Amino acid sequence: MTAIMIVSGLFALAALVATVLPFFLGRGGFLAAAGTINDPARLESMKAAIVARYVKEELVFSDGDLSRREWARRQEYLRHRYIDVARRLDYLRRAGAPLLIGFFLLLAASQVLSVREVQAATFMGERHAIMLRGGVDQVWGHYVFTLQNDGKVAEEFTTPVMLPSGAVDVRPQEGVTPEEVVIGEGGQVAIRQKVEPGVHLVSFGFIVGAKAGNSKIEFVAPYPVQDLQILTAKGSGLEVRGPGLVMRRGSESPSVWGISAPVGVGEPLAFEVVGVAEGRQRLWIMGISVASLLIGLGGGLAWWGRPKRKEEFINEEALGS
Repeated sequence: MTAIMIVSGLFALAALVATVLPFFLGRGGFLAAAGTINDPARLESMKAAIVARYVKEELVFSDGDLSRREWARRQEYLRHRYIDVARRLDYLRRAGAPLLIGFFLLLAASQVLSVREVQAATFMGERHAIMLRGGVDQVWGHYVFTLQNDGKVAEEFTTPVMLPSGAVDVRPQEGVTPEEVVIGEGGQVAIRQKVEPGVHLVSFGFIVGAKAGNSKIEFVAPYPVQDLQILTAKGSGLEVRGPGLVMRRGSESPSVWGISAPVGVGEPLAFEVVGVAEGRQRLWIMGISVASLLIGLGGGLAWWGRPKRKEEFINEEALGS
Protein backbone atom coordinates (compact mmCIF):
# COMPACT_ATOMS: atom_id res chain seq x y z
CA MET A 1 0.00 0.00 0.00
CA THR A 2 2.82 2.39 0.88
CA ALA A 3 4.53 1.72 -2.43
CA ILE A 4 1.31 2.44 -4.30
CA MET A 5 0.91 5.76 -2.47
CA ILE A 6 4.51 6.74 -3.23
CA VAL A 7 4.15 5.89 -6.92
CA SER A 8 0.83 7.75 -7.11
CA GLY A 9 2.38 10.77 -5.40
CA LEU A 10 5.28 10.81 -7.87
CA PHE A 11 2.90 10.60 -10.82
CA ALA A 12 0.78 13.39 -9.36
CA LEU A 13 3.87 15.56 -8.80
CA ALA A 14 5.07 14.91 -12.35
CA ALA A 15 1.64 15.84 -13.73
CA LEU A 16 1.60 19.02 -11.66
CA VAL A 17 5.07 20.03 -12.85
CA ALA A 18 4.17 19.27 -16.46
CA THR A 19 1.05 21.39 -16.13
CA VAL A 20 2.61 24.39 -14.41
CA LEU A 21 6.05 24.47 -16.03
CA PRO A 22 4.93 25.84 -19.44
CA PHE A 23 3.59 28.93 -17.68
CA PHE A 24 7.11 29.78 -16.50
CA LEU A 25 9.44 28.45 -19.19
CA GLY A 26 9.50 28.29 -22.92
CA ARG A 27 8.43 30.58 -25.67
CA GLY A 28 4.97 31.98 -25.02
CA GLY A 29 4.98 31.11 -21.31
CA PHE A 30 2.34 33.38 -19.82
CA LEU A 31 3.91 33.83 -16.40
CA ALA A 32 7.39 34.13 -17.90
CA ALA A 33 6.14 36.84 -20.23
CA ALA A 34 4.37 38.58 -17.37
CA GLY A 35 7.64 38.67 -15.46
CA THR A 36 9.23 40.78 -18.24
CA ILE A 37 6.33 43.13 -18.85
CA ASN A 38 8.16 45.90 -17.00
CA ASP A 39 11.51 45.27 -18.66
CA PRO A 40 12.79 48.63 -20.09
CA ALA A 41 14.38 46.90 -23.09
CA ARG A 42 11.09 45.23 -23.94
CA LEU A 43 9.21 48.51 -23.55
CA GLU A 44 11.70 50.27 -25.85
CA SER A 45 11.19 47.58 -28.50
CA MET A 46 7.43 47.94 -28.09
CA LYS A 47 7.69 51.68 -28.70
CA ALA A 48 9.77 51.13 -31.82
CA ALA A 49 7.26 48.55 -33.07
CA ILE A 50 4.34 50.95 -32.49
CA VAL A 51 6.09 53.75 -34.38
CA ALA A 52 6.90 51.35 -37.22
CA ARG A 53 3.25 50.26 -37.37
CA TYR A 54 2.13 53.91 -37.37
CA VAL A 55 4.38 54.75 -40.32
CA LYS A 56 3.27 51.65 -42.22
CA GLU A 57 -0.42 52.42 -41.70
CA GLU A 58 0.13 56.03 -42.75
CA LEU A 59 1.75 54.90 -46.00
CA VAL A 60 -1.17 52.53 -46.67
CA PHE A 61 -3.59 55.41 -46.08
CA SER A 62 -1.56 57.73 -48.34
CA ASP A 63 -1.71 55.13 -51.14
CA GLY A 64 -5.51 55.08 -50.88
CA ASP A 65 -5.74 51.48 -49.64
CA LEU A 66 -7.26 52.52 -46.31
CA SER A 67 -10.36 54.61 -45.67
CA ARG A 68 -10.15 57.81 -43.67
CA ARG A 69 -12.45 56.42 -40.99
CA GLU A 70 -10.40 53.26 -40.53
CA TRP A 71 -7.14 55.27 -40.52
CA ALA A 72 -8.53 57.54 -37.79
CA ARG A 73 -9.50 54.49 -35.72
CA ARG A 74 -6.07 52.85 -36.09
CA GLN A 75 -4.32 56.17 -35.48
CA GLU A 76 -6.21 56.64 -32.22
CA TYR A 77 -5.40 53.08 -31.09
CA LEU A 78 -1.67 53.34 -31.89
CA ARG A 79 -1.41 56.75 -30.26
CA HIS A 80 -2.93 55.47 -27.00
CA ARG A 81 -0.72 52.38 -27.06
CA TYR A 82 2.39 54.54 -27.52
CA ILE A 83 1.36 56.83 -24.65
CA ASP A 84 0.72 53.87 -22.34
CA VAL A 85 4.11 52.31 -23.06
CA ALA A 86 5.92 55.65 -22.73
CA ARG A 87 4.17 56.38 -19.44
CA ARG A 88 5.11 52.96 -18.03
CA LEU A 89 8.74 53.36 -19.16
CA ASP A 90 9.02 56.84 -17.66
CA TYR A 91 7.54 55.55 -14.40
CA LEU A 92 10.08 52.70 -14.24
CA ARG A 93 12.97 55.06 -14.90
CA ARG A 94 11.83 57.52 -12.24
CA ALA A 95 11.02 54.81 -9.70
CA GLY A 96 14.70 53.95 -9.30
CA ALA A 97 15.58 57.12 -7.34
CA PRO A 98 17.22 56.60 -3.91
CA LEU A 99 14.81 56.31 -0.99
CA LEU A 100 16.61 59.01 0.97
CA ILE A 101 16.07 61.57 -1.79
CA GLY A 102 12.46 60.47 -2.03
CA PHE A 103 12.04 60.96 1.72
CA PHE A 104 13.31 64.55 1.59
CA LEU A 105 11.16 65.27 -1.47
CA LEU A 106 8.14 63.86 0.34
CA LEU A 107 8.93 65.98 3.40
CA ALA A 108 9.24 69.13 1.29
CA ALA A 109 6.03 68.30 -0.58
CA SER A 110 4.15 67.83 2.70
CA GLN A 111 5.23 71.28 3.83
CA VAL A 112 4.10 72.81 0.56
CA LEU A 113 0.79 70.95 0.61
CA SER A 114 0.00 72.40 4.00
CA VAL A 115 -0.10 75.95 2.59
CA ARG A 116 -1.34 75.65 -0.99
CA GLU A 117 -2.93 73.39 -3.59
CA VAL A 118 -0.94 70.77 -5.47
CA GLN A 119 0.57 72.11 -8.69
CA ALA A 120 1.22 69.98 -11.78
CA ALA A 121 4.76 69.19 -12.99
CA THR A 122 4.93 69.33 -16.78
CA PHE A 123 8.01 68.51 -18.82
CA MET A 124 9.07 67.34 -22.25
CA GLY A 125 9.86 63.67 -22.77
CA GLU A 126 13.44 62.59 -23.34
CA ARG A 127 12.72 60.58 -26.49
CA HIS A 128 12.07 62.19 -29.87
CA ALA A 129 11.41 60.84 -33.36
CA ILE A 130 11.70 62.22 -36.89
CA MET A 131 9.81 60.41 -39.66
CA LEU A 132 11.00 61.13 -43.20
CA ARG A 133 9.21 60.52 -46.48
CA GLY A 134 10.59 61.37 -49.90
CA GLY A 135 8.89 63.59 -52.44
CA VAL A 136 10.06 65.05 -55.74
CA ASP A 137 13.09 67.24 -55.04
CA GLN A 138 11.98 67.51 -51.40
CA VAL A 139 11.69 65.56 -48.16
CA TRP A 140 8.56 65.53 -46.02
CA GLY A 141 9.28 65.26 -42.32
CA HIS A 142 7.27 64.69 -39.14
CA TYR A 143 8.87 65.63 -35.83
CA VAL A 144 7.26 63.79 -32.89
CA PHE A 145 7.78 64.29 -29.15
CA THR A 146 5.77 63.98 -25.94
CA LEU A 147 4.63 66.36 -23.21
CA GLN A 148 4.06 64.77 -19.81
CA ASN A 149 2.14 66.16 -16.86
CA ASP A 150 2.66 64.12 -13.69
CA GLY A 151 0.38 66.30 -11.61
CA LYS A 152 -3.35 66.16 -11.00
CA VAL A 153 -4.31 69.51 -12.51
CA ALA A 154 -3.70 71.07 -15.91
CA GLU A 155 -0.72 73.39 -16.23
CA GLU A 156 0.25 75.96 -18.86
CA PHE A 157 3.52 74.98 -20.48
CA THR A 158 5.70 76.79 -23.03
CA THR A 159 8.56 75.24 -24.95
CA PRO A 160 10.40 75.88 -28.23
CA VAL A 161 10.16 73.27 -30.96
CA MET A 162 13.21 71.77 -32.69
CA LEU A 163 12.70 72.29 -36.41
CA PRO A 164 15.24 72.20 -39.26
CA SER A 165 16.65 75.46 -40.59
CA GLY A 166 15.30 76.41 -44.00
CA ALA A 167 12.18 74.26 -43.60
CA VAL A 168 9.01 75.36 -45.37
CA ASP A 169 5.34 74.58 -44.83
CA VAL A 170 5.85 74.06 -41.09
CA ARG A 171 2.53 73.20 -39.48
CA PRO A 172 1.24 71.56 -36.28
CA GLN A 173 -0.26 68.13 -36.81
CA GLU A 174 -0.98 66.20 -33.63
CA GLY A 175 -1.61 67.34 -30.06
CA VAL A 176 -1.39 71.08 -30.76
CA THR A 177 -3.60 73.62 -32.52
CA PRO A 178 -2.45 76.56 -34.67
CA GLU A 179 -3.64 78.95 -31.95
CA GLU A 180 -1.14 77.36 -29.53
CA VAL A 181 1.83 77.99 -31.83
CA VAL A 182 3.82 81.16 -31.10
CA ILE A 183 6.94 82.72 -32.59
CA GLY A 184 9.71 83.39 -30.11
CA GLU A 185 12.97 85.28 -30.31
CA GLY A 186 14.80 85.05 -33.62
CA GLY A 187 11.81 83.44 -35.32
CA GLN A 188 11.96 80.33 -33.13
CA VAL A 189 8.74 78.32 -33.33
CA ALA A 190 7.31 77.51 -29.89
CA ILE A 191 4.11 76.19 -28.38
CA ARG A 192 2.17 77.51 -25.42
CA GLN A 193 -0.66 75.29 -24.29
CA LYS A 194 -2.50 74.04 -21.25
CA VAL A 195 -1.30 70.49 -20.71
CA GLU A 196 -3.72 68.10 -19.04
CA PRO A 197 -2.42 65.35 -16.71
CA GLY A 198 -0.90 62.40 -18.54
CA VAL A 199 1.32 61.88 -21.56
CA HIS A 200 0.45 63.71 -24.78
CA LEU A 201 1.87 63.10 -28.26
CA VAL A 202 2.80 66.25 -30.23
CA SER A 203 3.96 66.36 -33.85
CA PHE A 204 4.94 69.00 -36.39
CA GLY A 205 5.23 68.60 -40.14
CA PHE A 206 7.81 70.28 -42.36
CA ILE A 207 9.29 70.14 -45.85
CA VAL A 208 12.98 70.46 -46.72
CA GLY A 209 14.22 70.91 -50.29
CA ALA A 210 16.57 68.55 -52.10
CA LYS A 211 19.04 68.93 -54.97
CA ALA A 212 20.41 66.17 -57.19
CA GLY A 213 18.73 63.55 -55.01
CA ASN A 214 20.28 64.76 -51.73
CA SER A 215 18.78 66.82 -48.92
CA LYS A 216 20.76 68.36 -46.07
CA ILE A 217 18.77 68.73 -42.84
CA GLU A 218 20.21 70.73 -39.95
CA PHE A 219 18.77 71.20 -36.46
CA VAL A 220 19.90 73.24 -33.47
CA ALA A 221 18.59 71.69 -30.25
CA PRO A 222 16.72 74.26 -28.09
CA TYR A 223 16.53 71.67 -25.28
CA PRO A 224 18.42 68.50 -24.29
CA VAL A 225 17.67 65.52 -26.53
CA GLN A 226 18.53 62.24 -24.82
CA ASP A 227 17.25 59.88 -27.50
CA LEU A 228 16.32 60.58 -31.11
CA GLN A 229 15.16 58.13 -33.75
CA ILE A 230 15.07 58.90 -37.49
CA LEU A 231 12.75 56.63 -39.47
CA THR A 232 12.29 56.05 -43.20
CA ALA A 233 9.74 53.77 -44.81
CA LYS A 234 10.82 50.45 -46.28
CA GLY A 235 11.19 50.58 -50.04
CA SER A 236 11.45 54.37 -50.10
CA GLY A 237 15.11 54.23 -51.16
CA LEU A 238 16.02 56.88 -48.61
CA GLU A 239 19.25 56.60 -46.64
CA VAL A 240 20.29 58.82 -43.75
CA ARG A 241 23.95 59.72 -43.28
CA GLY A 242 25.61 61.94 -40.76
CA PRO A 243 28.14 62.13 -37.92
CA GLY A 244 26.91 60.68 -34.67
CA LEU A 245 24.19 58.52 -36.28
CA VAL A 246 23.94 54.78 -35.79
CA MET A 247 21.68 52.43 -37.74
CA ARG A 248 19.43 50.54 -35.34
CA ARG A 249 17.32 48.65 -37.84
CA GLY A 250 17.86 48.36 -41.57
CA SER A 251 15.92 45.65 -43.40
CA GLU A 252 12.64 45.87 -41.51
CA SER A 253 9.93 48.45 -42.07
CA PRO A 254 10.82 51.18 -41.40
CA SER A 255 14.59 51.68 -41.32
CA VAL A 256 15.69 53.35 -38.09
CA TRP A 257 18.72 55.48 -37.27
CA GLY A 258 19.54 56.90 -33.85
CA ILE A 259 21.97 59.31 -32.25
CA SER A 260 25.00 57.76 -30.57
CA ALA A 261 25.18 60.40 -27.81
CA PRO A 262 22.75 62.91 -26.27
CA VAL A 263 22.53 66.38 -27.83
CA GLY A 264 22.81 69.36 -25.50
CA VAL A 265 21.13 72.75 -25.67
CA GLY A 266 22.45 74.80 -28.59
CA GLU A 267 24.34 71.89 -30.15
CA PRO A 268 23.83 71.20 -33.87
CA LEU A 269 22.39 68.02 -35.29
CA ALA A 270 22.94 67.65 -39.02
CA PHE A 271 22.47 64.74 -41.41
CA GLU A 272 21.97 64.11 -45.11
CA VAL A 273 19.14 62.22 -46.77
CA VAL A 274 20.25 60.38 -49.90
CA GLY A 275 18.04 58.83 -52.57
CA VAL A 276 15.38 61.54 -52.92
CA ALA A 277 13.38 61.36 -56.15
CA GLU A 278 14.51 63.92 -58.70
CA GLY A 279 12.23 66.04 -60.86
CA ARG A 280 13.14 67.81 -64.08
CA GLN A 281 15.48 70.28 -62.43
CA ARG A 282 18.61 68.42 -63.52
CA LEU A 283 17.21 67.98 -67.06
CA TRP A 284 16.52 71.71 -67.30
CA ILE A 285 20.03 72.49 -66.09
CA MET A 286 21.57 70.09 -68.60
CA GLY A 287 19.38 71.42 -71.42
CA ILE A 288 20.18 75.05 -70.68
CA SER A 289 23.88 74.24 -70.39
CA VAL A 290 23.94 72.39 -73.72
CA ALA A 291 21.91 75.16 -75.43
CA SER A 292 24.24 77.84 -74.07
CA LEU A 293 27.27 75.87 -75.24
CA LEU A 294 25.84 75.45 -78.75
CA ILE A 295 24.86 79.12 -79.00
CA GLY A 296 28.28 80.22 -77.81
CA LEU A 297 30.07 77.83 -80.18
CA GLY A 298 27.92 78.88 -83.14
CA GLY A 299 28.41 82.56 -82.41
CA GLY A 300 32.17 82.08 -82.12
CA LEU A 301 32.35 80.21 -85.43
CA ALA A 302 30.24 82.90 -87.13
CA TRP A 303 32.51 85.65 -85.85
CA TRP A 304 35.65 83.77 -86.81
CA GLY A 305 34.34 83.05 -90.35
CA ARG A 306 33.12 86.55 -91.17
CA PRO A 307 34.53 88.20 -94.43
CA LYS A 308 37.98 89.67 -93.91
CA ARG A 309 38.05 92.02 -97.04
CA LYS A 310 37.92 95.70 -96.29
CA GLU A 311 35.80 98.11 -98.27
CA GLU A 312 37.66 99.50 -101.31
CA PHE A 313 37.18 103.09 -102.31
CA ILE A 314 36.77 103.47 -106.06
CA ASN A 315 38.68 106.32 -107.75
CA GLU A 316 36.27 107.45 -110.39
CA GLU A 317 38.87 109.77 -112.01
CA ALA A 318 41.27 106.87 -112.40
CA LEU A 319 38.63 104.81 -114.08
CA GLY A 320 37.41 107.56 -116.26
CA SER A 321 33.89 108.66 -116.88
